[in-house]
Amino acid sequence: MRRTAASKAMYSDIMAQRLRKNHVPNVIAVAWLIWGLGCSGKKNELSIAEPFIQPKTLAVAPILNFSGEFQLDPIKAADLLASELTFVKGVGVLPVNRVVAVLAGQGKSHVESPAHALEVAEAVGSDAILIAGITEYDAYTPAVGLVLQIYAARANDPDAFDPVVASRRSEPFTASRLGASLVPTSQFQAVYNAAHKRTRQAVKKYATPRVDHEENHLGWRQYLKVQSLFLRFCWHDALSNLMKQERSRWILTAMENNRETPV
Repeated sequence: MRRTAASKAMYSDIMAQRLRKNHVPNVIAVAWLIWGLGCSGKKNELSIAEPFIQPKTLAVAPILNFSGEFQLDPIKAADLLASELTFVKGVGVLPVNRVVAVLAGQGKSHVESPAHALEVAEAVGSDAILIAGITEYDAYTPAVGLVLQIYAARANDPDAFDPVVASRRSEPFTASRLGASLVPTSQFQAVYNAAHKRTRQAVKKYATPRVDHEENHLGWRQYLKVQSLFLRFCWHDALSNLMKQERSRWILTAMENNRETPV
């Protein structure tokens, strides 16, 4: 495990402050996050680093199709996203058909707004919901443009209203902060084009540990030939970036709460 001098100093300061006030649970949470940043070791090539302190249950909504490609199946695409989401450590994934059933009961086929996303998340009992859109889709190159957002249910969002934390703030707790959950907690957008060298290199890194070269002569290159496999790669890469943002957000929130606690 490696830590920078700055993270070591921060760790020591947090430990000293919290122990003086006997805030043991918060010490453990913050220390866990810093430890996670400083650790190095052999990474599981199939998994995505754990973004949350505690296990979370996530739902995935049918994909929003902005590409103009009518052959794109929003539910099958969402199933692939949910499948790749299972590789995120500390995250449980609800079946997409749970969300589809709730939407069908409302007479809808997709999530229509942030408020609607939170309503659906609550209905299926998830801590957060992933909303994804396909902005570009070419099955022959292949190429995929996407945007991926995560909306946290208010009760599980570290930015949600906490009267104890609010009472310690130097400025009023404004209505905009109360409505923060109507904004995605993290968002990632990208275009993956197999004609680009960087994309092919990333596909190779993702696909190599997942293929059996004895069964398929194409090896990792099948992920450039089969659109569903290429889309799996796209979702996995997007999720990796999205979860990095979520991890950073939780760390910053923990640090902010630590600064606002009187010592």
